[in-house]
Amino acid sequence: MAALQAFLQANASPTFDLPAAATAVPTISWVGVVSEGQTAPTTLPNGIVMATSSAMLGGPVRNEYTASLPGSPTVNGYPCLAINRPYTCKGIARSTSSPTVLRFKTDAPVVEVCGVAADGTPFGAIQSLIVDGQLVPSKALSCSSGVGGGWAAGTVAINFGTRAVRDIWLQTGLNVAYIKVGAADTVLSVGDQPDPQLTVVGDSYLQTESHTFSGGAIALEIGARLGIRKVAIDSIGGTGYENSGGDLGNLGDRLPGHSADNSTVYLVMAGLNDYGDVTGTPSEVVWGTGAAYESAVLNYLQGLRTAQPNALIVVTAPFCPIPPMSDSTYVANPATNTSGLGDFLYKAQVQKSSLQQIAGPWVYIDVLMGTGWLNSSGASGDVTNLQWFTGGTPGPGTTATNKPGNTLGGGGGGYGGILSIPIIDGGRYLQAPDVLVSGGSGAGVLAAAAVDSNGAVTAITPFSEGSGYTSGPGLPAFSLDPTFQVVPATLSTPTLIVGVNPNGEYPLPSFAPPGATDLNNIYMMLRTDLTHPSPVGVSYLSSRLAQNIYEGVMAL
Repeated sequence: MAALQAFLQANASPTFDLPAAATAVPTISWVGVVSEGQTAPTTLPNGIVMATSSAMLGGPVRNEYTASLPGSPTVNGYPCLAINRPYTCKGIARSTSSPTVLRFKTDAPVVEVCGVAADGTPFGAIQSLIVDGQLVPSKALSCSSGVGGGWAAGTVAINFGTRAVRDIWLQTGLNVAYIKVGAADTVLSVGDQPDPQLTVVGDSYLQTESHTFSGGAIALEIGARLGIRKVAIDSIGGTGYENSGGDLGNLGDRLPGHSADNSTVYLVMAGLNDYGDVTGTPSEVVWGTGAAYESAVLNYLQGLRTAQPNALIVVTAPFCPIPPMSDSTYVANPATNTSGLGDFLYKAQVQKSSLQQIAGPWVYIDVLMGTGWLNSSGASGDVTNLQWFTGGTPGPGTTATNKPGNTLGGGGGGYGGILSIPIIDGGRYLQAPDVLVSGGSGAGVLAAAAVDSNGAVTAITPFSEGSGYTSGPGLPAFSLDPTFQVVPATLSTPTLIVGVNPNGEYPLPSFAPPGATDLNNIYMMLRTDLTHPSPVGVSYLSSRLAQNIYEGVMAL
C-alpha cells in the first residue's frame, strides 16, 4: 500500500483533471486502403517490427494477449492478438476482453500500427494517445471497405514529423498484429512493469465513450487522472453481482478471468442491473431470494480477496440514473427485497456490508446518496449527502418524507451533442472516408463513415457526440477526407440531440442539503436513453471517482 500511495502522490493530477493537451499533435492516417486480405501496406520497408507479444511493448495484462479472435486473422504473417479472459456461465464457456492499450518508447518520427478491425463497424478505428504525459486529441479512422462481415486489415501511420525519444501510450480500435518503426529508429523499453495496474469490473457504464477515449472511457479516464497507465476492463452490459445479463456471466462467473489480471487495484462498479437474473432464451427475469442475492455479492468479494489477498478493492454503490428511485420506497420484487428499504438503498447496503466483511485494504464509495467514501481503516471523506445524479421528475405524491420513486422519471441529452449528419448524396470512395470536423460552439465530436459495395457513403455515425454545441452558427462543420475519393459525397446540416425533461427538479429543495445549487445535473450527465453517461457525465464521474479513490487510499 505504501508503494501505491507513493505512486499516486507522485503521478496523480492534483486537481484530478485529465493530462494537459499536447503541444505538438501528430498526423494520424491510414497507409493506403484497408482490405479483407491478410496483407497491409507500409511506408517503412525493412523497418523494425514489434509483434504485439514483444517484450518491448508495455501496457496492461500483457500475459492475456492471445490469437483468440474469430477466424484467427493474420496480417503480413503476424497474428492479430486480443485480450482473452476465459470463464463459464451456467456451464457454457465464454470469455471477456479489454480495450487494446499498448505503451512503447521510441525516437521514430513515424510509427505504424498494423492489425485488423471489424469491417464496417460504425465507430471505425479510434486512436487515442498520451505522449510524454500529454493528451493527443483522439482520431477516428473509418474502416469500412464496403464488403462487411469480416476483418478489415490496415496500417495506421502516426507521424510526429520530427525525431525525438517519446513515451507513447496508445489505445487503438485495431486488434494489433505489430507496431513498426523505421530501420534507423531506436526502440527502448518503456519499463512499466513495476507500475500499478487497475482492473475495472462492471456493466455497460464501462462501455461508454468520451471526448478522449473509446469504449471503457470511465475506467481509462480514472486511470489518466490518477496517473495510472495500465488499465484493464471487464465489462458486460446488463450484468451484475447476480444478474447474468442473459446468461452472459455475472461478476462471480467472470471472477476467474479478471482476478488473473493480478492488478494492484480492483474497482468494482456494479449493482444497477441486480437483483433479478435475466436469462437467455426465452428472455425472462428470474427472481431469487434475498439471501441468494446477498450471498452473490459477498461470495464475489470474498473470492476476489482470496484470489488477490494484497490488492486494493474499491467498490461503488450502484449508480441510479433515475434519481427519484435512489432514496425511494420503490421495490421491484418485494419477495426478494424484504429489507424495508427501496431497491437501490438495499443494494447499496448489501454491497457496503459485504465489503466490510472482507479483509482490507478496501475503499467503499457511495455514488448513490453522496455519503462519501469509507476505507478499511475507518477513515471517511467527501460527504455531501447529495446524490451524484440529481434531477428528473418526482414520483406522484413525493414529499420530504414520502419518496415513492418514479420509474419513468429522469432526463438527459441536454449536453449539446450531435445526433446525426444527414447524407444528400453518397458519392463514391475506394473505402470509407474519414470524417473531418471543425468549428462550432462545442468540442469533442468524433465520427466515422461507412460505405456500401459500390463505395457510396451510407452512414456517418458519431462515435462521441461531443458536447456544448448549439443550433445555427454553434453547429460544427462536417466534411469528408478526399484521400480515397472518386466522386465527392454531399452532406447536409448536422442535427443536435434534443434534451429530455430539462426542467425536472429532484431532490426537492425542501430536503436538499444546505448549499446545494445543482438539483438537475442529469439533464447534462445522461444520454437520452436516461441510463448511460454522456461524454460530460463520463468526465464528471471519472474525476469524482478518481478523487475519492485517491483520498481513500491516502487515508489507509
